[in-house]
Amino acid sequence: MRILNYIIIACLVLAAASCKKEAVLVASKQTFGYTLPQGNHPYDKTITDFYNKYGVYMLYKFTDKDTYWTPTGWKNATLDANGVGTTGYLATPADTSNGDYISRQITVLNKLWFGFYTDKFLKQFLPTKIMLCSSVDSIYATYIYSPVYRILRNDAVVGAWANFDNINVNYGNAAVMNMTQTDSIKFAKKVNLIFAQSIITRNLAAPTADFTAVTNYATYTSQATAYANGILTTYYSSPTALTDWSLYIQAMVSCTEATLNKSRVNTDASLVGILNPVKDTNGKIRQRYNIVRNYFINNYGVDLQAIGNYTGR
Repeated sequence: MRILNYIIIACLVLAAASCKKEAVLVASKQTFGYTLPQGNHPYDKTITDFYNKYGVYMLYKFTDKDTYWTPTGWKNATLDANGVGTTGYLATPADTSNGDYISRQITVLNKLWFGFYTDKFLKQFLPTKIMLCSSVDSIYATYIYSPVYRILRNDAVVGAWANFDNINVNYGNAAVMNMTQTDSIKFAKKVNLIFAQSIITRNLAAPTADFTAVTNYATYTSQATAYANGILTTYYSSPTALTDWSLYIQAMVSCTEATLNKSRVNTDASLVGILNPVKDTNGKIRQRYNIVRNYFINNYGVDLQAIGNYTGR
């Protein structure tokens, strides 16, 4: 009986414990993203205000992982002088030794990049991170076949480079203090072209139904027939409405209207002359050009061609 009583008491204790309300689980505090401001310079407030408005980090301190990493691998170049390794880009954080460099760099970005767009456009299409760099270099290989076959590394300074969730921008250095009109035009066209390309690669823009309906994506055997059907993608590259939509955007932000209207043979696969009747024999390129241009004007208040027409003033 004594043993039985112990068993009954134990069961009652267990029953009472099971009826007791469990404590609420509270998640441990975690910090996501990056910490702003990164310093106490006057431009740090501008950077913080930019984040508060658009949800985008402008970083002048960043690690290799922050800029080079993607889900499919790192995109930094590893080519040595003998061409051994992988192509890609190399980015160096902005020079903070002189506070005017980054302040001026941000002013340049406001004028030559952000200034072309409405808040609605920027909030939808800007990447997660903008890396403020003192240098952005494209690293690629050149193949020499004579007199002896060899591969050489080449470095080209570029204004901007997009990678996954970030865009790296140049001019966070002394050169920003003495930008010429030519420098400004070149940088504006480059950074906006990179921005446009990144919008497509991040799957944020799709061709509209009226744009797609203009042409038939059949198999074409020449660039001339592709042009006649309003297709800008090279005929042998499996053209799609999405690749064309991207190219129409790129044409507007990187070329003046005068360039797009130049006379150029219809076997030429560049964007030059795409609105000229020599290439646009059926008027379908201009029709699709107007659809894309008007789409962004009507939906975002942004004229992409104004970027291509920029003259540095």
